Amino acid sequence: MKKLLLAAVAALMLAAPAAVSAQETDMAKLSCKDFVAAAANEQQMGILLAWIDGYMSAASENTVMSEEWMTKLGTHMVTWCQANPAKTIMDAMDAMPEG
Repeated sequence: MKKLLLAAVAALMLAAPAAVSAQETDMAKLSCKDFVAAAANEQQMGILLAWIDGYMSAASENTVMSEEWMTKLGTHMVTWCQANPAKTIMDAMDAMPEG
């Protein structure tokens, strides 16, 4: 089990977007500009959206994940960040419409 977990973590680290590829990244400071740049790569976007969904789910105590929600979340994040490149992804998450 530990080997599988270590392999998964290693894979995530290797696939992380350039903006998040440093040894340590403060996701609260990740700019929308860097987020949009990562959107060009589907795998990188998936990793970022999974982190965002997890963060938002922990805050709301919502444990449900669906394809519909991930599409809505991804659309919002990219659209909002394109319009606000100097803001952070945390700002974009705060601007996510309810429901």
